[in-house]
Amino acid sequence: MKKFFYLIMIMVGSLAFGQEDVPYDMLGIWLNTDGEALKISRQDGKITFTRRTAKEILAVGFIEDVEGELRVIRGDKQDEYSLGYFVGKETMVISKPREPQRAWLWIKIQ
Repeated sequence: MKKFFYLIMIMVGSLAFGQEDVPYDMLGIWLNTDGEALKISRQDGKITFTRRTAKEILAVGFIEDVEGELRVIRGDKQDEYSLGYFVGKETMVISKPREPQRAWLWIKIQ
């Protein structure tokens, strides 16, 4: 009975982690070579992002993974788009909106 209980707990736990809106490694604070910071966090069951420089906020909104692409829903203006991405252990690459041949290289700082 004890083994059955542990098996159920493991299965439920793996289901919870398997249903991430975006990869868990994407959450955190990232910097790029343009002097921008990107904060990706979980808030009220959604994944939020804020991209900013030291002086101003450039973009805010929500993101989700849809069929291997990031679906971005901007909150600061009416705009939605999908972006290609790759997340490594310390770096992340995200294509730029409407410019799929260009991308940001982000380095995780937190």
